[in-house]
Amino acid sequence: MAKKNAISGKIEIEISGVKYTATVEFKEAPKAEAKETPKYKAWGVRIDRTVKDPEKAVEYIGDAQGYEPARGANPGSWDNHPVFNKIKPCLLKEGKVAVYLNPNDYCYTEGGSSVDELRDFFDTMVEFGKLYYRITQDSRYTYAEVTDDPASLAYGFTDYAYSYKGKVRDKFYIGAYKGVIKDEKLRSVFGELPTGNKTIGEFRKAAQANGTGYEILPFNKLTLLQVLYLIRYKSLDSRAALGKGVTESNEYKATGGADTDGLYSGSQDGTKQIKCHGIEDFYGNLLEWVDGFVSNNKIAIADGNFNDKGDGYEAVADLPETVYGGVITDVHGNNKLGFTPKTTDDDMCAGEGYYCNYGSTWTDDTVSLPYFGGDRSIGAYAGAFYFYCYYSASCAYSNIGARLCFCGKE
Repeated sequence: MAKKNAISGKIEIEISGVKYTATVEFKEAPKAEAKETPKYKAWGVRIDRTVKDPEKAVEYIGDAQGYEPARGANPGSWDNHPVFNKIKPCLLKEGKVAVYLNPNDYCYTEGGSSVDELRDFFDTMVEFGKLYYRITQDSRYTYAEVTDDPASLAYGFTDYAYSYKGKVRDKFYIGAYKGVIKDEKLRSVFGELPTGNKTIGEFRKAAQANGTGYEILPFNKLTLLQVLYLIRYKSLDSRAALGKGVTESNEYKATGGADTDGLYSGSQDGTKQIKCHGIEDFYGNLLEWVDGFVSNNKIAIADGNFNDKGDGYEAVADLPETVYGGVITDVHGNNKLGFTPKTTDDDMCAGEGYYCNYGSTWTDDTVSLPYFGGDRSIGAYAGAFYFYCYYSASCAYSNIGARLCFCGKE
């Protein structure tokens, strides 16, 4: 009997006048399996690590091909986009949305009612509905992509930004303003000077005083914010593409100065506040402590149970030597570490090329913790990729604050 995927038959051969007959099998070549085509839409960018120019290094890929990038408040091709439509400003209390706000004026609800009498009682936050991202690298390119389709999880996308203490949530909330400590609680409220001069532990305690699920901005959520910036603006130079923010000023700015500027705004005036994803002072004004990330001889991260020493954190990369402060020229480029600085150039001027902003990951016997963004007078060092993991948990400075975040109930 012929075997499956084979054809049997007889063959006759004559050699030196003698005929030979043999039964043979001719096996069919196996059919190539058709590769499954992803059935989701994803919008992304590809960064050429060999190109220094922060604009020319980035090109759109996937469903973003042919799009026009945003610039400042100009949305380019991203107006009313399904990914960015999941970003909504709101008033929040005890992890519950009281009302959604007019995205163009936080003084009013979506329906047009004034919220002036509510703003001290509730925190002004920005809701991020469920999204999925993928960050990968090959020998030349770094790729960053985003989608709102859970089918993407089968293709290397992740929802890690929504994970809190091991449980993935449908939403998280980021303070629309830099944090202010009032009555021993870290708040996101209008019309106040942001609080500085506290250790990361003091800010963490003040955030958690709001109730279960409240933290300062965690690293896993910052990564998604950076992905979204990069895809919307298609530039590694955020000060040029979005705006300088408060990075060339001799004074700190009170919260709410950009309330009427929409979800995205910026200018080349280094004394005016920017907004990105509805978040005022996404960079600039004060630096921000970032939780869930530590470095010493390794880089370790966590999605909850944050602490000063990184106890219980997941080690995700070796750090055999310090990445010294300088312009970020390459990043780790994966789903867990995102845009963590991998190499820097301390001879290059800030804003001159590659990621334009300064970064560092420090290794020694002391556990180092990161701060993000840039402060009021730091100039071109600041931006969407500024990330310094340098200070110990005992440090407190007037130019480092924190941002409230609600990660979800346990």
